[in-house]
Amino acid sequence: MAELTLENTAIVLDSTCDAPHGFFDRPGLFLVPLTVHFGDESFRDGVDLDHHSFFAKLEASDILPTTSQPTVADFTAMYEEIKASYDHVFSLHLSRKMSGTCGAAMKAAEAFEGVYVYDTRTVTGTMSLLAERLRARLAVGCSVEEAHAYVAYFIEHCGLLIHVATLEYLWRGGRIGRAASLVGDVFDIRPLVHSADGEITAYAKVRGQKKALAAMERFLNESSRADDKVYYALIDASNETEPPQIRELIERVRPNAQCVLVTHVGAVVGTHIGPGAAAFAMIVE
Repeated sequence: MAELTLENTAIVLDSTCDAPHGFFDRPGLFLVPLTVHFGDESFRDGVDLDHHSFFAKLEASDILPTTSQPTVADFTAMYEEIKASYDHVFSLHLSRKMSGTCGAAMKAAEAFEGVYVYDTRTVTGTMSLLAERLRARLAVGCSVEEAHAYVAYFIEHCGLLIHVATLEYLWRGGRIGRAASLVGDVFDIRPLVHSADGEITAYAKVRGQKKALAAMERFLNESSRADDKVYYALIDASNETEPPQIRELIERVRPNAQCVLVTHVGAVVGTHIGPGAAAFAMIVE
């Protein structure tokens, strides 16, 4: 039975994984970017445009940018490059209910042996967290079956909770009605949304940071027990204040929690949730 290791197994992610700076500098990790368009200008997410530049550009722009997915040819070229050096490839992508990216990867993978494409049914730093936890298994060696079993377990049991700072971008992107956006602005109601069955759906509507943190604690209690080993990622969209508060909350109510990643929302995800959001992703092992 072949053993998977960091030396013979690569991981591919698309740019909606919102990985931290330097993440892809390590061997065996590869990025396929989506594209964000500001009018006639196009930028590869995480390659031509980092999160700082994106949010500065978003604030200065009168129009909402649009996004587009990688092509089958993009994935084919990536897999050809990787297979020259690696026997196995785990290609992990955002939910098919959010984008056709995973479908393009699946089509390209048909031409290769040992390329395994997964719809992670989630988005943003949750995907980077999955990659890190899979790499932890590759670091000590595991079978193909064990690797597939872990990815399936993660997809089924991971959590992602996002505190959205403004409803404006959800409205502009067609996610909510204008009336809901106005209500949120007037009454300072900021929703918490989470990933469920491959979609981002409402979790709670709260007013004020104290109630937002209380809702996050409720989410933790619904998703885990006090003595569980929780691995988590902190994620923000131009919000330096809230992530430390979320970290304190998680580590207070889950003493065995370990922060794996601290990262920032990039251009594609940022187009849809706007600036000021804060989030955490988690998995119980």
